[in-house]
Amino acid sequence: MVSGTASAADLSRLVRMKVSAGDLLSGEAAVEEYRKTKGVDADYLDAVGWLARGAVLLDRKERADTYVAELRREIREETDELIVPLGAAIEVDGKLRLAREGRGAAVRFLEAELARAKDVSLRSRISKNINLLTLEGQPAPVLAAGDRVGPETPRLSDLRGKVVLLFLWAHGCGDCKAQGPIVARVYQKHRADGLVLLAPTRYYGQDAEWKKAAPPPEEKAAIEKDWTTFTGLDGVPIPIDTPTMVRYGASATPTLVLIDKKGIVRLYTPTRMSESDLLRRVEEALAEQG
Repeated sequence: MVSGTASAADLSRLVRMKVSAGDLLSGEAAVEEYRKTKGVDADYLDAVGWLARGAVLLDRKERADTYVAELRREIREETDELIVPLGAAIEVDGKLRLAREGRGAAVRFLEAELARAKDVSLRSRISKNINLLTLEGQPAPVLAAGDRVGPETPRLSDLRGKVVLLFLWAHGCGDCKAQGPIVARVYQKHRADGLVLLAPTRYYGQDAEWKKAAPPPEEKAAIEKDWTTFTGLDGVPIPIDTPTMVRYGASATPTLVLIDKKGIVRLYTPTRMSESDLLRRVEEALAEQG
């Protein structure tokens, strides 16, 4: 049951909760009531983006079309406050095209959107959706290192014959810290078998607590300090490079990428993984001939 008008701070949270329960109608009611009382603002559009994602999840494609059309109508240019709902519109539109027209049409649409996008987080999000459709089975993109923490980052081409796990992360990321022990156990179990771990990240312009802007030297210190909390991962190279994070679609952290002995991406997942699933995929790759 939805009663009253949700505050801006609570609207998207309420919609996410209703959608996760399969209750799209209650989410719609909350968003409609918000618009009647407060109009169309960034919080309203963010909530519409969640409705769009929920409609796709619940296989309500016609409703998803309606939400995407509204977002496109209301978001006329790329601005900082509208990056999230704009990304939702593009992501959902891509999924709808995939369902109706196939992978080729979806990829062409997403690549066109990527060519127009300027914001780093938006470009990363679009790249993530392209990668989900195309990256597995393809040669791993070049791993650059504009800066680094720890040892020098080896070139992927120099790691042929070894299995490489990329753990793309962000300092201060709670999900990354939850995934870290799993990655560490898998790495420690198989590093002697040729498993190589690399941990790319980028500068986000934020201090250690993500409470204020920080220049690269200060943020680099925060990255280095945060990494020390990842037990069992000391000595792992940490390239700091924005184009790499964009190319690998690390809009969500952690993102995990498994590269086989021939340099081919075998796994791309922009989410956390269970230890059993990650271990199984790593051991399968290690067992293959190089």
